[in-house]
This record gives sequence, C-alpha cells and structure tokens, in this order.
Amino acid sequence: MKIEIRPVSFLLNGDDKPFSLVKGLALLVAIDKAGNLQAASKALAMSYRHAWDALADMETAIGAPVVSMSRGRGSVLTPLGQRLIAADRLIHARMDPLLASMANEIDADIQSAISELRDVLKIYASHGFAIEALNRRLQKEQVPLDLSYRGSLEAVSALSRGNCDVAGFHVPVGSCETAIFRHFAPLLKPGHRLIKLANRRQGIMVAKGNPKQIWHIADLLRPEVLFVNRQLGSGTRLIVDLLLAQEGKSGTDVNGYENTELTHAAVAAYILCGKADAGIGVETAARQFDLDFVPLLTERYFLVCDQTLLADIRFMAVMGVLNSNELRATVNDLPGYDVSDTGTILSVDEAFAVISAP
Repeated sequence: MKIEIRPVSFLLNGDDKPFSLVKGLALLVAIDKAGNLQAASKALAMSYRHAWDALADMETAIGAPVVSMSRGRGSVLTPLGQRLIAADRLIHARMDPLLASMANEIDADIQSAISELRDVLKIYASHGFAIEALNRRLQKEQVPLDLSYRGSLEAVSALSRGNCDVAGFHVPVGSCETAIFRHFAPLLKPGHRLIKLANRRQGIMVAKGNPKQIWHIADLLRPEVLFVNRQLGSGTRLIVDLLLAQEGKSGTDVNGYENTELTHAAVAAYILCGKADAGIGVETAARQFDLDFVPLLTERYFLVCDQTLLADIRFMAVMGVLNSNELRATVNDLPGYDVSDTGTILSVDEAFAVISAP
C-alpha cells in the first residue's frame, strides 16, 4: 500500500459544473510529443473519436482553440495549448514535492499503526533528483520512513535539534566550498557521519537558445534580465548569494531576486513559462524542461546522521538501497549526476578535510 496525492486542474465558468482539464492536458502533452492526434490517442489507449471529442469539449469550455490540425501536417499546439501544458508542468513542479512529503507523512503514520512500530525513520532533505530516486526505491522496497523536503540549512538545523534522524544537504566543491560550509559547520557535531549520495552539476538555466546571452553570474545583474531564485534557507540560494558577493554585488542588484520557487524543477518550469529569463539549478531540471544550461560548479550531496544510527536496522535498510546497483544506475542516468562514491561514509573532518571549523 502506498499513499499518493496528486494535483488536479479544473476550469470554473460561473455556476456551471467544474470542467476537469486532466484528460485534455494529457492529450496536449501527447500531441506535442507525437505530432498528431491519432498517435497521441494511441499512446493514451484512447479511441481517436474519444480523443477528438475530448479536445472539442476542452476548446468549448476554454473558448479558444488549443490544437491546430491540417491535412498532411499533423497536429500542432496553438500558443494557448503550449501555455496550458507549460502551466501544468509548473503546477506539478511546484506541488509534487510538497504533496509527496505530505503523502510520506501520512503513509508513515499508517505503516506505523499497521506494523505497531513506535519509530519511523524521519528524514529532512534538500529537494533534488537523486533524493527523489532514493525515496522511490525505498518505497518500492517497503522501507518505512517519513521524508520531508526542506532547505539544506533547515534540514541540518532540524537534525542538530533532534527533530529528525537524517538530514540531506549539499555543498559545492572548489572556491565556494569553504564559504558555504561555514553555514553548516556550527550545526555538525563530531559524532555525525556523512553518507555520500551523489555529485551533481549546478548552473544557470535559461530558455532554449539562450536568447538573452546569459553566460555568467555577472549577466544576472543586467536590468533587462529577470531572475527566479530559490527560497531562503536553501543551499542553492546560499550559492547564489556567494557568487553575487564575489562580483561585489548582492540580491538588491538582481531583477527578480525576490521571486522564489521551492525546487529546481519549479525554477525550470517558471523559466519555461516565460516568467523569468534565468535561474540557478541542477542540470537535470534544465534538460527535463528543454532549457539550456550553463555549468557553474559541482557540488556534493550528503545525508548526515548520528553515528549510532548506522547500526540501526531502519538505517541499514537505507544503506542497502544506497549501495544497490539499481539506485546507482538510476541516478547515474540523470544529466549532471555522478555516483562514483555513493554510499561512502565519512566523518565531518574527513568530508571537509581542507576546512577547519570555526
């Protein structure tokens, strides 16, 4: 048994019955991918007539065409159709991680009641594609846990206060490492152990073709460039602030600095919708939303816990999945991710050997 919570879009017209956009949006996505209605209906296991009627109903409800069809040229989404699927992707990018956290919490409570366990492993982690893959694998293996997505600083702070068992956070390597690690150092204890999840590339995500020629952090300072940021307390926002400081600037110098999204995917979807020109995020998000990507740095994503948890049967199950070939293959297939040392256990000093804690 697994709890899932999914967003559903409806169109409201006065006092009429709400019109569900679920079927129509699925068709638009399939048409955009397949290039014609017949192939799209087949991909969705739907009859051609049923698909045609569903599109007609959607256009009637909205009051404008969403697909242009012509003999010999297939089917092409209208600008409205393209905006609809872009908006739908933004909704899912924003809501899916939050709903997944809620579902995990409910699922953990139910599993606890069923199995009469008093303690379910509680994980607070910065959102990312590798941690998503780990969560999916743990659910498939029926490992009971309560995973909530939080900013890196919030996650590690919660661990230091004893509010969770495991925290997930990321720190860049290279010239930014020392300055970013300073934020986490006071929260990490000698008895903590860091388990490597993956390496990943972060960079500037821009629209396809990079129409505004954004290649460096300094380009974000141009007044015509609209930026979308991550939320306060996220590891990526710490990186943004540091990179701006290296240019002798701050967030007040960036147009759109206060526009925030909670995940890399939501930032990418925001750019895809044309609401911003650039944002900082991982390469996987850029590729999934058909954006261009300008690499800036590589970072390490860690899970951190007290060393006593390593012998806990609950966490041993997590380590088993971390060291599995299945998880490694899944994460390694993500653009910009590397799993060469996934599962490695380090002390704080070993993980950050060149940095002396204050």
